[in-house]
Amino acid sequence: MNRTDYTRIAFVSSILILAFFFLKDVPFFWDGQSKATRAYWFYSHDFSQWVLPTTHNSGHPPLWPISIALSWKLFGVALWPPRILLLLINIGVFFQLYLLVKRSFVAQVPMLLFFLICIEPTLVAQTTSLNNDMLLLFFALLGINSLLRYNWTWYSLALTGLLLTNLRGIYFVAAFALLHFILVRKDYIEGGRKLLWAYLIGLSCFAIFLTYQYQTLGWVLLTPNESYADHRDTTSLFNVLKNAAAYGKSMLEFGRFAVWIPLVLLLAAFFRSKKRMSSQSAIVFVALLAFCLVFFFGMVPFSNPIAPRYFTICYLLSGILLINVLFEANLRPLIRKISLWTVGIAFISGHFWIYPPSIAQGWDSTLAHLFYFKQEEQMLRYLEEAQLSVADIGSNVQIRTSDLFFTKPDTDYDVPFAPLDLEANTYVLFSNIENRTGDEAIQTLQENWIPVKKFSRFGVFLTLYKNPATP
Repeated sequence: MNRTDYTRIAFVSSILILAFFFLKDVPFFWDGQSKATRAYWFYSHDFSQWVLPTTHNSGHPPLWPISIALSWKLFGVALWPPRILLLLINIGVFFQLYLLVKRSFVAQVPMLLFFLICIEPTLVAQTTSLNNDMLLLFFALLGINSLLRYNWTWYSLALTGLLLTNLRGIYFVAAFALLHFILVRKDYIEGGRKLLWAYLIGLSCFAIFLTYQYQTLGWVLLTPNESYADHRDTTSLFNVLKNAAAYGKSMLEFGRFAVWIPLVLLLAAFFRSKKRMSSQSAIVFVALLAFCLVFFFGMVPFSNPIAPRYFTICYLLSGILLINVLFEANLRPLIRKISLWTVGIAFISGHFWIYPPSIAQGWDSTLAHLFYFKQEEQMLRYLEEAQLSVADIGSNVQIRTSDLFFTKPDTDYDVPFAPLDLEANTYVLFSNIENRTGDEAIQTLQENWIPVKKFSRFGVFLTLYKNPATP
């Protein structure tokens, strides 16, 4: 690494630090909300055990909630300690990403195109999310870099971290094993035994954790908690097809079509012409293939909903590969420039992709969700001023403001709206930020109910409806 490299990393780190100050009051959102309650359990019980009780436990290892709880022990219960923790992880992610890009770009690619990879929309969105996906991504990038450098110590840490962060870490480790096998068979990396110790260490640490959990709770991996148990079930053929469509949609949405369409066309042209890829492009291609295949066959057959953020490592690898083949292919410079500019514009546009309310959206996979929180505050203020009881309002919206959570963090901090029942509710609070309300109910609300108050910004809305049968 030279001085220019460190300058680029410092620039990205400065952007992340600046974003921290702008977004330091953004509360836990979506799956991050459950991490907050789990972290508070560890905090409030003084780490009396290192696994959550079954009532709070979805089966995932608790490295991220424990890390948040430790930050609270050190600095007090507030939003800023976990956000500082996330900031450090974000800087680590982009440092590892830079190392990967520097190793992977072919000689004719200018390193300034690293910044094009940095604006991938789901990557950018996850830098703001207090969920565990950036920690997973950090270990994944560390793993790729360590594998390519044949550094078994850091590779051990990467595999162990993946397995102790989330059950999806199992898929990551499986993908690494497949990638490792192919790279050795194709002579892209040396095939010594040292790296095998990393798998043994990672799996041993995971086995120790599972043993401890079984001794404490009496179960591992498949939780008996009814709120989460059905997420691990195999699903019907129809749902497998739906999941496959959701998988493909995740790869293409939020501007990523501008990467995948030219990438597939250029790779097809490479294979038809039998032109040999550079070793850098071939390694990235194998890595992309390994992760895509393992994620597809590991997730599509099961009932757990597929979220776009699950595949962030694939988005980054596909972007790196596209840039490489654009420079390796026999293309005119103008076409190459147009392609790269198209990717950049598409990535930026991804934060403004808002689907109709009847289409489920990965709200934590673009910055669009940041438009919501101000509306939430305004709606709560309106309900208070209008003296409307939340018990009279049916909703599937999970209100999670920082004030509500940090006032009583050891309780269920949803505003206690009534269950959504269009026959019984006097009012209904609906927002396109949630995916739980069915299409028929949405249509009934929009066509037959009376809108009382609506707050909207850049396509994200929160609307209070009144039952037309109510006087």
